[in-house]
Amino acid sequence: MRNSKTILLVAVALVAALAAMPAAAQAKSYKSIKYPDLPEFKVSKPEIYSLPNGLKVFLMEDHELPMIDVRMQFRGGSNYEPADKTGLADLFGQVQREGGTTAMSGDEIDEYLGLRAATVETGIGGDTGYASMNSMTDNFDEVFEVFRDVVLNPIFAEDKIAVAKTQFTSVISRRNDDVGGITGREFRRLIYGADSALGRMMEYETVAEVSRDDLLAWHKKFVHPNTAYIGIVGDFDSRMMKGKLETAFGSWKKGPDFNEPEVVYERQMKPGVFFIEKDDVTQAQVRIGHLGTQIGDTPDYYALQVMNEVFGGGFASRLFSTVRSEKGLAYNVYGGVGSGFARQGVFQVGLSTKSGSMTEAVDALKIEIERMINEPPSKEELTKAKESILNSFVFRYDSQSRILNQLMVYDFWGLPENFLDTYRSKIETVSAEDVTRVAKQYMHPDKVAMLVVGKSAEFDKPVSTFGEVTEIDISIPPPPDTQPVVLRSPANLEAGRALFAKMVDGMTESDAEEVVSMVSDSTIAFALGGQTMSLSQEMSLVLPDKMKQTIKTPMGDQVVVLNGDTGYMQAGGQTQPLPGPMVEEQLKDLGRDLLVLMGNRDNPELEALAAGTDSVDGVSCDVVAVSFSGSESRLCVADDGTVLRQTYQGKHPMQQTPGMIEVLFSEYSDVSGHLIAHKQVMTFEGQPLATVTVNSVELNPEIDETIFDMP
Repeated sequence: MRNSKTILLVAVALVAALAAMPAAAQAKSYKSIKYPDLPEFKVSKPEIYSLPNGLKVFLMEDHELPMIDVRMQFRGGSNYEPADKTGLADLFGQVQREGGTTAMSGDEIDEYLGLRAATVETGIGGDTGYASMNSMTDNFDEVFEVFRDVVLNPIFAEDKIAVAKTQFTSVISRRNDDVGGITGREFRRLIYGADSALGRMMEYETVAEVSRDDLLAWHKKFVHPNTAYIGIVGDFDSRMMKGKLETAFGSWKKGPDFNEPEVVYERQMKPGVFFIEKDDVTQAQVRIGHLGTQIGDTPDYYALQVMNEVFGGGFASRLFSTVRSEKGLAYNVYGGVGSGFARQGVFQVGLSTKSGSMTEAVDALKIEIERMINEPPSKEELTKAKESILNSFVFRYDSQSRILNQLMVYDFWGLPENFLDTYRSKIETVSAEDVTRVAKQYMHPDKVAMLVVGKSAEFDKPVSTFGEVTEIDISIPPPPDTQPVVLRSPANLEAGRALFAKMVDGMTESDAEEVVSMVSDSTIAFALGGQTMSLSQEMSLVLPDKMKQTIKTPMGDQVVVLNGDTGYMQAGGQTQPLPGPMVEEQLKDLGRDLLVLMGNRDNPELEALAAGTDSVDGVSCDVVAVSFSGSESRLCVADDGTVLRQTYQGKHPMQQTPGMIEVLFSEYSDVSGHLIAHKQVMTFEGQPLATVTVNSVELNPEIDETIFDMP
């Protein structure tokens, strides 16, 4: 209420003052209003000192709220991980906190912090890792002890590593879904080199290679007081906080000096035109650019900031006002010369446009690059750019916490102590000549890589209009097969064919008709985090490649139809075509079906290899590795010819993440001369997935094949 009264009084006083002013003294247009100069921007100064073990401390009191923020930063990030274990650093950053400590499990920490409305988090980037906490002042001591424990004593519990790996494989499996994500990722790889530390990507195999021992070794190598900074801001007394820091981290033993590994990347990028086909989008994504600069290596940093704002920084920039607003060629457009802390950033210009205007939009970008180099900014452009930078600068540092974090970053990377203090004055002194000079120096349109991503069939002109095209393959390498390798020898082929024939004979009567169609009704009980969800499923199948599957859910029916190399899905009143990868996965599943395999006994494309012996629930069986129609699986065949188990690399039906799937078959009964397993128990990566119970099944019924027609 006090603030409301204050505002009201100010408003009344202002109205009275205006009324008392002579008419000539009142502004007749908003353009004639005179604004005072911006007040001097003063940066709060933290107290900085170091513990005897080398831990550098930044303290900044702020008593506005009864809260305290802590952030520790240490050297060592994903740019320093081995190539064959890409993903190690990200796993470390996630599991350091989630995996618990020697004192508390990750779940116990969750509960402990939740009761205190506090947080403790860890993470990692390209060159640095961090641990942070936030708590109320009254709870600081107890939460700070948890924070200390997470920093010094993480145990990286195996179950949390497994959860994180599952999450990472899910990210990998979906990395080609978003066209913007593809463009940004692959452009970065073009600039820095796909095999460099700055261009590498996590793959199923590299994530699988990371072990708990690797995470412990990373902690031992990189987390030391003499390579770390800690910043504390909030409601505390600095004298008392120093004592708490000494108690918490004073006995932390100093580690070896940090010898930063060289991060190798391509300093001389190869120019060219590159293209990625993505046929499920209606927009084209374009990126053009080359290497940028490094903050500490150039005195031109401030001129570059103004140039970037004039060129592509906001609504008033040249790119936005011309390419988007005037020509209507872009949904979004951006550009500028990037400056990195540890190494060169990237100069890039990009946009998304409708497929039919791809080449026109590229031409517009090129014109604006040349214009930026050759046409100095007008006085109005320069003024707007500086105002935009300085106005946003103040809001970026509107709290003590933000100021402290930024000061720590600048100190960490060796920038001058007065970097923030002088930022405004150095921006204000940039001239139009400075802008043109740095544009000429740091933008080289004759040395750029250009990447286009989209559906080429809908482009107004081919990508080759701009030169010889190199196509980029973004297919995701499959996960490693954890099953033992089977030698493809004449002996194994002969034994495998005999074993497969034994299976067919054991599960099919000699006079049984070949299966060409099937209708079934089943109940599927999905295992969901210790609970079970049961759904009914109806399926109609015409071999080799037509299927209609209807799953009845509380939200309505979900229908998947497959017809050769096309398909669609219906749910919630919506019909969508099946993406190519999903159609491919469905066809692979059909190729693994036992009835399909047995029906192709004499098909020369079917290959069977003897793969040793095993047992299922104490019953011995012979293993045969079967390949057919692009899919592979291993079958455990009992003495009577029945299949007890099937294992294969597949995808989780709901999460679409890849992994090892195991199916146990039981409760066989005769259906039209064929033994059909009426119960299938499935696991994914060793965890329960689903139990399928076949309620009814009919072989070779007449099926109206119009049910497979595309809508």
